[in-house]
Amino acid sequence: MFLAAVARPRYDYKRREMFDGKLGIWPFVHRVPALRSSVNRPRGTIVTHPKQVNAASYLEMLQQNFVSAIKAKMPAAARRRTVFIQHDNAGPHSSSVVKAIAAMEQGDGWNIQMRNQPPNSPDFNVLDLGFFNAIQSLQHQPTPSNIDELIGAVLHAFDELPHETLGRTFVTLQKVLEISIRMEGSNGYKLPHLKKDGTIEDISTFNVACEESSSVLALAKLNMRLEDESALEELLDSPDEVAIAS
Repeated sequence: MFLAAVARPRYDYKRREMFDGKLGIWPFVHRVPALRSSVNRPRGTIVTHPKQVNAASYLEMLQQNFVSAIKAKMPAAARRRTVFIQHDNAGPHSSSVVKAIAAMEQGDGWNIQMRNQPPNSPDFNVLDLGFFNAIQSLQHQPTPSNIDELIGAVLHAFDELPHETLGRTFVTLQKVLEISIRMEGSNGYKLPHLKKDGTIEDISTFNVACEESSSVLALAKLNMRLEDESALEELLDSPDEVAIAS
C-alpha cells in the first residue's frame, strides 16, 4: 500500500522553475531484522514488511511525510491561501485524522486542511482518474521479485512520469465536474476526450469553461436544495403542527 500525493503542475515564479505537481509517494512498510535464516539471507538481516494501514499509521504518514512535502515543494504562492488535501472515504481516513491535521501547529503561514471527496465518485480524484493508470503501465515494465524491488519500481515510475500527464488529468477533472453537474450527480457517463495535446497551448494554466446551461442547472438545483432545507427547518421549529402517525 502506498500514499500518493499530487497537486496541479504550475510555474513557480519564486524558484523560476516548473513545479511538477508530484509531492511524493510513500510505502506503508516497516523494516525489521529477520528472525530466521533463509537461502536468501542470514538471520538478523533487515527485511521489509507491509504495514497495516489504519487511522494511526495514516495520520503518522500525513504528519511525517505529506505535510512537510507540501511546505517543501509547493510554490510559495500557495502559502497565501488554504491548501486542501482531498482524500477518499476509506476506513483509515476517519474524522479523527481530519481533526488532527487541522489542529497541527503548521507554522510558516501555511493553512492546510483536509476534505473528503464525494462518495462513489472516483473520477473526482486525479489519481484514480488517470494518474495511477499511467504509473501502473510504467511500474509493470520491470518484474519485481520482492517488496523492496516493487517499491523501487513504483517510486521510479512516479518520478519518470512527465508532469504534462498530470496536468492533462487535472484538465480532464474539470470537465468531469461539469459533466457530473449536467448528470445531476450521477456517475453514469463516459470520460471526456478533450484533444488536449493539439488544442491547449499551456496545460498548466488552462481552465475548462463551464457551459452556461450547466451553470444554470447547478444554480437551480442549489436553490431547490436551499428551499427544501428551509422548509424542513420551519417544520422542526413548529413541532406542535407536525402530526406523527403511530
